[in-house]
Amino acid sequence: MQSLGLFLFAIGFFPVKPALNGVSGLESYEAVCYSNQKDIEKNIPPNRLLSLYEEKSGLPVQFDRIILMVIDGLPAEFVLGKGRIPPTDMMIGAMPHTQSLLSNGKLFGYHAKAAPPTVTMPRLKAMTSGAIAGFLDVAYNFNTQALLDDNILGQLARAGRHMVMHGDETWLRLFPGLFIRQDGVSSFY
Repeated sequence: MQSLGLFLFAIGFFPVKPALNGVSGLESYEAVCYSNQKDIEKNIPPNRLLSLYEEKSGLPVQFDRIILMVIDGLPAEFVLGKGRIPPTDMMIGAMPHTQSLLSNGKLFGYHAKAAPPTVTMPRLKAMTSGAIAGFLDVAYNFNTQALLDDNILGQLARAGRHMVMHGDETWLRLFPGLFIRQDGVSSFY
């Protein structure tokens, strides 16, 4: 009886999330006209695929490049202030270039709030794929495998965008082969 209770607790507390097959594509913008839409997309060169995405979305391109800077563990109030209170002069002086870009409207700050577990791999998966982390992901953090679920970095790579990465090597283990240049540092420095 105790074994059954422990088993039921374990499958409820540590649910295994099934991976969804495939990635989203042009069908996100219009009704699917072809039964073999995915086969058609695989044969489109990345630069043409990018222009098709831009045409189908109906949104004008506002930037030719983007820099995504993720600073793990940096309190947002150090850069963005808290509520309507701006950051202190000391904090502004610590990151003057970042502050000048923010004040000129050339940089957008976003404060992401993470719920436990707060180790690197589950947070990266959540930010890039929208997957909700579970407590079992904490154990998987030490043996990170490639992220096979649909994610924003994979979409950018398929559309021919070039990405460069400097930072935690967990990014390289989650997204092998996506970066044209990389410099991974150990998570435990």
